[in-house]
Amino acid sequence: KTIRPVLLAKDLGINLDSYLSYDDHISKLVSSCIRKLCQINLVKNSFDNETLKLVIETLVISKLLYCFTVWSNTSSNNINELQSLQNFACRVISGVGKFDHITPALRELTWLPVEMLLLERETVMAYKCFNGLEPDYLVDKFIKRSDIHDRSARNHDLLDIPLYKTAAGQRTFNYRGDKIWNDLDDKLKNITSITIFKKELREILLKESY
Repeated sequence: KTIRPVLLAKDLGINLDSYLSYDDHISKLVSSCIRKLCQINLVKNSFDNETLKLVIETLVISKLLYCFTVWSNTSSNNINELQSLQNFACRVISGVGKFDHITPALRELTWLPVEMLLLERETVMAYKCFNGLEPDYLVDKFIKRSDIHDRSARNHDLLDIPLYKTAAGQRTFNYRGDKIWNDLDDKLKNITSITIFKKELREILLKESY
């Protein structure tokens, strides 16, 4: 049989276009989540704020973050669309008006802006890869500099960043994860508990965001 190229294909819930821009995926994701939020908004008075927040985080925010490592390297325009979606979700919970400033409400919910939220998730995954907490096919892609170069002890926990010359190569999680890990503060890198690492990282990112 002849294999015919297509402009768009769906695999495991991700819409993949021929340029890996994820424009179609983000557009459909936003539309789906907005429909859910509109339905929730109709019955939100049946819930207290904590329950409403839990419902939206479960049905909307979790969907937003599905397979984030695949598409989180998308364009800033797509990230802005996702931020608008998060803002809408925040307004449903907090009751903040359409033309009122949303940042105080996001801070009160302790929600990171979408860009920071994606950075948080990727940083946690980089931590897991460095510490052997992810499957081997991911862990094996992260190589310490000390394993291939004669480096001083001071740099023993730095990762060797692949020399990708193309934009596509630099958008891979392997490349981004290496850079994220190398840029982390040593205090965070030395944390041995994933639970404590997540807590400390969240506090740092919240301070940077607000």
